[in-house]
Amino acid sequence: NIIINGDMSLCQRATSTASITSSDYYTIDRWKTMVNSQGTWTQTQDTDVPTTGGFATSLKMDNTTADASPASDDYLYIQQTLEGQNLPHLKKGTADAESLTVSFWVKATKTGTNIVELYDKDNTRHICQSYTISSADTWEQKEVTFAGDTTGAFTNDNGESLTVLFWFGAGSGYTSGTLATSWASVSGAA
Repeated sequence: NIIINGDMSLCQRATSTASITSSDYYTIDRWKTMVNSQGTWTQTQDTDVPTTGGFATSLKMDNTTADASPASDDYLYIQQTLEGQNLPHLKKGTADAESLTVSFWVKATKTGTNIVELYDKDNTRHICQSYTISSADTWEQKEVTFAGDTTGAFTNDNGESLTVLFWFGAGSGYTSGTLATSWASVSGAA
């Protein structure tokens, strides 16, 4: 497991932050909220969790003011960035590059398709996978697998190398074009 604080248990800044309209670290340690004109949000460390899985807390995003008509460059996602020195076992940039599986629980008020993206900051490459929320207001376990990337190794240091992004909303500048379901140079579509 390469994600740090995936159970959302560490929360040293605040357990709740209201009136979020811009990008920053707000509540859960290691998780950055990225917002550009996608409404106003309250983020909390919440005790609403799946009945299975052994979790005590979750990250909750509550929309308090909606953006009825997102502009092309609007977005909302949470992300965690990992250091290259924690990733050599992925063998990225070699013929033996390992696949990576992201497994998580999600609960949303609306059904539909969302995106998980891996972004290789060292080589400006990314890959995306979609998942579907089938039932509103219901905890669902999801799993997406990303192929290993034989192009571009991570730098083995304490710099930012790999970012995992969970997209919740995006304008047409990010949703048009073809979704990069194989590793590719970064483009707008995510």
